[in-house]
Amino acid sequence: GLVEQDRYRDEVELRHYVAIAYDKSQRLNVLINDLFAYTRMRNGAIAMQKVKLNLVELIGQLLVHHRLALKDAGMESAVHAAQSEIAVMGDPNHLARVFENLLTNAISYGKDGRKVDFHVRQAAKMAVAEVVNYGDPIPSTDLPYIFDRFYRVDKSRTEHDGGSGLGLAIVKSLVELHGGRIEAESDAYRTVFRVFLPAAVPDEPEGKRPPA
Repeated sequence: GLVEQDRYRDEVELRHYVAIAYDKSQRLNVLINDLFAYTRMRNGAIAMQKVKLNLVELIGQLLVHHRLALKDAGMESAVHAAQSEIAVMGDPNHLARVFENLLTNAISYGKDGRKVDFHVRQAAKMAVAEVVNYGDPIPSTDLPYIFDRFYRVDKSRTEHDGGSGLGLAIVKSLVELHGGRIEAESDAYRTVFRVFLPAAVPDEPEGKRPPA
């Protein structure tokens, strides 16, 4: 309104107001996109293209893609896995969003710990991926509600420090659409988000396959 009515003193003040409007519009864009995505998932209106994929490789590529964001936050990250391949059946784009949201969450709230670790392993018929940061713990009173939509752990954070409040709700919905589950634990040392996904059935050797 101030810009529209020419009520600014000089170009510096003009740019200040424009920057505020731009930041607000960017935040609103994120909120709307997250809200639409969450609504589609809850209504079952989301397309799933499941393929066999290597969870270790997917997470490794994600860290490469976000290396600048990690560097800017002063954080290091690594994937720890005893096996080079742990296969799941999943939609690559949706699973990438799961771990991207968890990584972004770790960068936002765990940067004081200076690092984020991904541990990937197979347990029985499940693939397990843990996202670990070493920042401030999540209060025990908040922990049961962190996957609820619009729930914010630190109510004192400004809108510039936090997201839409839907990131973890979207993660939970996407994991459940894959037949998995997610849980979290936090103490004074670390905060862990633990994702369980059904492991892909191993391919049968050629000689053991039934005739066509």
